[in-house]
Amino acid sequence: MKVYNTNEIKNIALLGSKGSGKTTLAESMLFECGVIKRRGTVEAKTTVSDYFPVEKEYGSSVFSTVFYAEFNDKKLNVIDCPGADDFVGNAITALNVTDTGVIVINGQYGVEVGTQNIFRTANSLHKPIIFALNQLDGEKADYENVVEQMREIFGAKVTPIQYPLACGPAFNSIIDVLIMKKLTWGPDGGTPKVEEIPAEEHDRAQELHRALVEAAAENDESLMEKFF
Repeated sequence: MKVYNTNEIKNIALLGSKGSGKTTLAESMLFECGVIKRRGTVEAKTTVSDYFPVEKEYGSSVFSTVFYAEFNDKKLNVIDCPGADDFVGNAITALNVTDTGVIVINGQYGVEVGTQNIFRTANSLHKPIIFALNQLDGEKADYENVVEQMREIFGAKVTPIQYPLACGPAFNSIIDVLIMKKLTWGPDGGTPKVEEIPAEEHDRAQELHRALVEAAAENDESLMEKFF
């Protein structure tokens, strides 16, 4: 068994409202990291998480599930937490023992009450949060509106790292403003095609890239010095 150094281990709590897609995201993480050979689905009751009979019956998480995967030579320990308010204790417990929280938001419905509650809990525990905007291929998905809503609720520090070129059924490409590339996926997902950013998106990508660098620099003095 491989032995990891402390700095090679990342402990993550997977959070979000019921129906935001946490368990499906967990399944994709396991598949893309090679832990499982085939993606399960909540509908087929074949996911690694939600394996208790009561979870399969109701089609949603009741208990937290712990799993791990390796990515870029780092070990990711992930706790997939229930999203229903009745089981919020699981999320609070997970945040107490993890380094970072990933809050999944449904791109069709935006920020829900449960999302706000778990963010407040994470904030009170001084845990950094990454937002994962999910289900952008849904008919009602509206990326721009949801990001604006997030800024109104969570503050101006919400800084996009990626944005989609289109939402709804046409969703298959994003612009990554960290690596400054366009990523495009085929119908079956998998490894994306990496391309240069289209000319018509260059100004927006540059603006978001600068905002991202500034946000990072504000929280690290050495990065601030490099920035200036």
